[in-house]
Amino acid sequence: MTIPKYIIPMLVIIALFGGFFLRSAFTQPSTEVSFGSGEGKRLVCIVEGVRCKGTAAFFTSLYDGVSGITGITTFASEHKAVIMYDPGLITRDSIRAIMEAPIPLRDGTSQQIFRCISME
Repeated sequence: MTIPKYIIPMLVIIALFGGFFLRSAFTQPSTEVSFGSGEGKRLVCIVEGVRCKGTAAFFTSLYDGVSGITGITTFASEHKAVIMYDPGLITRDSIRAIMEAPIPLRDGTSQQIFRCISME
């Protein structure tokens, strides 16, 4: 049995187009939370530890009730968090400190779960 010459290139082209169009499905926000007006200065962080919807939701919960944070959108597939904040109330260093603070575990110990790789 021989395979026609055009089958393999056609399968490659279909796979490339399929990957291109499916990319949009994986770049949708994992969480999107507004803590106020949702306005302010925009800070984009690459965060080690944001891997799925669960860790993204836990990450956003760290900022619940923090003065100056107006909104957070996370993208787990890209390990990215977009934080909207009021620079008059909170600084970039404070945002990073909250993100990288050790989290108390059930066994009484604590562990750093999130680490900021970059801030833009």
